[in-house]
Amino acid sequence: MPAEPGPLTLEAWLTRRIEEAPAALAEAVWPLVRGRLTEGEEGLVHAALDALAIAAHGAPNRAEAVTLLAADAILTYALEAAADPALGGSAARASRLAEWAGPRGLIGDRFNEKETAGG
Repeated sequence: MPAEPGPLTLEAWLTRRIEEAPAALAEAVWPLVRGRLTEGEEGLVHAALDALAIAAHGAPNRAEAVTLLAADAILTYALEAAADPALGGSAARASRLAEWAGPRGLIGDRFNEKETAGG
């Protein structure tokens, strides 16, 4: 008799999502998120912001474009995961995550830091 499957993990959920993505995007996403999965959706938001910073400081080329797309995908995955009932999520949880991460949250903090520093 097969073992009972445990609860769905963020890593398993993300693996399913990334399998549907183009190979270049999947290859860009995994290194950015792997060390953040234990932090849940918040870790994915941080990974997305880190990817955005990498892309912003890189040369305007295809590799940086893929990193920028990865940042967008990771942020989208974070919000989808927060809303997915299979992970214990809900619309309210996704909304709280979006508020925490958005213009008045982490993204705003990083943007305002650059403006204040003259960058």
